[in-house]
Amino acid sequence: MRPAAVIEARERELLRVNRALATMTRATEALIRATDEQQLLNEICRILVEVGGYAFAWVGYVQHDDECSVWPVARFGRDNGYLAETRMTWGKGDRTSGPVSRAVRSAQPQLTYVTAPEFAPWREAALRRGFQATVSLPLEVEGSVIGIIGLYSSDAAPFDIDELHLMEKLARNMAWGIGMQRMQFERRRAAQELKESEGRYRSLVELSPDAIVVHTQGIIIFSNSAADLLFRATPSMPLVGKRMVDLIQPEVPHERHPHLESEGVPEGVVEERLARLDGSLFVAEVTAASIIFHGVHARQVVIRDITERKQVQAQLVQTAKLATLGEMAAGMAHELSQPINIIRMAAEGALLMIGRRKATQDYQEKQFALMAAQASRMAEIIDHIRIFSRQDTGTVAVFDARESVHMAVQLMESQIQADGIDIAVDVPSQPCPVLGRPVQLEQVVINLLTNAQDAVKAARKTADTARTGQIRIEARLPASGDLRIVVTDNGTGIEKPHLDRIFEPFFTTKEVGSGTGLGLSVSFGIITSMGGRLEARDLRPHGAAFTITLPLAGEQPYAAAGIESSAADGLAVAPMRRHILLVDDEVQAIDAMGAYLREFGYRVSQATSGNSAFHLFESDPADIVVTDVRMPDGDGEELVRRLRQVSPELPIVVVTGHIGTTESLEDAAAHALTILKKPISLAAMAKAIEHLLLSA
Repeated sequence: MRPAAVIEARERELLRVNRALATMTRATEALIRATDEQQLLNEICRILVEVGGYAFAWVGYVQHDDECSVWPVARFGRDNGYLAETRMTWGKGDRTSGPVSRAVRSAQPQLTYVTAPEFAPWREAALRRGFQATVSLPLEVEGSVIGIIGLYSSDAAPFDIDELHLMEKLARNMAWGIGMQRMQFERRRAAQELKESEGRYRSLVELSPDAIVVHTQGIIIFSNSAADLLFRATPSMPLVGKRMVDLIQPEVPHERHPHLESEGVPEGVVEERLARLDGSLFVAEVTAASIIFHGVHARQVVIRDITERKQVQAQLVQTAKLATLGEMAAGMAHELSQPINIIRMAAEGALLMIGRRKATQDYQEKQFALMAAQASRMAEIIDHIRIFSRQDTGTVAVFDARESVHMAVQLMESQIQADGIDIAVDVPSQPCPVLGRPVQLEQVVINLLTNAQDAVKAARKTADTARTGQIRIEARLPASGDLRIVVTDNGTGIEKPHLDRIFEPFFTTKEVGSGTGLGLSVSFGIITSMGGRLEARDLRPHGAAFTITLPLAGEQPYAAAGIESSAADGLAVAPMRRHILLVDDEVQAIDAMGAYLREFGYRVSQATSGNSAFHLFESDPADIVVTDVRMPDGDGEELVRRLRQVSPELPIVVVTGHIGTTESLEDAAAHALTILKKPISLAAMAKAIEHLLLSA
C-alpha cells in the first residue's frame, strides 16, 4: 500500500474511533438524563445515527412467542420499511443463521457483511437501502438477553476492533440503563399497587425507599421492608434482635459510630461503611434521631445505600478530569514544544560546531547538559500529566494543599499567559495539611482557573478589549483554623440567576461545545467529600470569586507526592562485572543504555523482543534485567512473568510510559522490581540497577 493510502486509511480509522468515542459520550449523557425507557431507546438510536454516523440503528426486544420474534421498539435512520419487510426472529427456522438470532442466542456481538451467505434472506432488502454491513449487539439485563441493538453501515469496511469494543461497552451501558429504568418503573408500580390494594394510609416509614431501623440500647427492635431488603434479612435471619454493632464494617468494630449506637448525639448525615447480614459491604448515608417507640426511648436510624452513586461520582470525576485535559491540550503542547525546541537547537548548534572543529570540550559539555536538563523538564511534565489523568481510587491521606495549588498553576500558567492574562499566586510559607487526595484538589483548582480564564476572555469580547486580564489565586490560614483558597478574576462575573444553579451537573453558561457542565459540579462534590465548602461570589463589574474552605488535618505523615525524584549524583562502579540484560525494541535506545552502563563496568547483553530476551537469559543468565513493556514478539509483562517462573528473586527494572501497564505491574510488583516511567534519566536507571543489585 502506498504511503498516502496508508495515511488515508489511518485517518479513516482515527475518525471512526473518535466518532465512536463521541457517540459513547453522548450516550452516557442520555443515560444520565433519561427518565423513561422508551425515551432512552429513541435517544440512543438517534445518537448512533447522527453522531456515530451509522446509516440505520434500531432496538428490538426478544419475544417468547410461537415465532420467537424480535419486536422493533425504537429506530432511527434510513429504515424505509426495512424492518417490516425483513421480520427478525431468534428461534429455530430458516432465519436463525442471521446476526440478530446469533446475538440473542450467544449473548455475543455479531458482525456480518451483507454479502455473507448467512445474510441471504435479508440481502436484497439491505442492498436496496445501501447497507453494506451490520452488527447486532445483545442487551443483557440480569443475566438474560432481553433484546439487541442493530447497527447498519453503508461503508464497505466498517466496524474496526476499537470501534466494536466501544459499541459493546455502549450496549452494556444501555442495558444497565434499561435495567435501572425498569427497576424504577417496578418500584413505582409496586408502590401504586400497594396503595390501591390496601386502600388505606400507609405510614411514611413503611413506604420509605430508605432503610429504617429502630434500636434501643443498641438492640434492633424494628426494621422496615427497605431495611430487610438492604441488609438481606430472611425469616430465619431477621434484623430484629440483632445488635447495631453487627451492621458495622468488621474491620473497624472499635471505632465510634454515634449515629448507629447511643442516644442523644448530634443529628446530621454521615457516611458509613456497613455490613449486610451475609457479610457483604456497602457505603451508606446514615442519619439518626431520638424517638419514642411503643413508649420506649429509642433511636431511629435512616440508612441510604449510596454505593452506586459513589461509583457514578467517581466516573464523573474522571470524565471531568479528562475533559479538562482536553481543554488544556494546546497549553500542554506548548509546554512540551519549548524544551523540544531547545534540545533541537542545541543539538544542531553542537553538530555545526563539531563539523567546523570549533566545539571545545567545555562547549560540548554545556550543550549536552542543556539537552539533559530540558529532557528532565519534559519528563516532569509528562509524569505530572500521567499522574493527573489516571483514575484516582486510592485511600485518602494527609497532604500539603500548597503542592496541589502549585502543580495546578504549573499546568495552566503558560496557556493563561498566552491569552495575555496575568496570574498571581500567593500561598503561605507554612504547610497547609488537609485530608483527601492531592490530584483531586489539583483538579478543582484547575477547573476554577480554567473558568476564570474563559470569563476573562469573554469579558474582552463584550467590553474593553485592551483591559489587562487578571487572575489571582491565594491561600490563607485565618484564625478559624480552616484553610481558604480563593480564585478571583476580572472577567464577566456571575449573573444572580446563575448563582443558584452554578454547581448543578451539566449546567453551563458557555457556548455549545465549549464546556461539559461537569467541572464545577464535580469540584463541589470533591470539596464536600473532603469536609469542606466551595462557594461562588459575583464581584461585578470586577469579575467573580470562588472560595474553597477546607478543615486542616492533624499532625499526620504526609502523602507521597507521586512524582519520582531524580537520581542522586555519583554511581559506584559495578563490582565483578555484573551481567545486565537490556530488552527494548528501539535499537537506538538500547544502544545508548548499553554504552552508558558499560562505562560503569557492567557486562551488557541486548535483546529487541521479549521472546529473544528469554531465550538469551536461558543460555546466559543475567544478574538483573531491564525491559521495556510494549514490544513485538513477546511484551515486557509476559517476559516478567516468565522470568519470575525460572528465577523468582531476579531483580527487574521495567521502563514504560503506559499508565495501565504501570499500574498492573505495580499491583503485582515484588520487592525486586522497580518501575521507571519514560522519559528516563540514564543516571536514574543506573542508580535503580545499583540499588537492586545491592539489595539482592
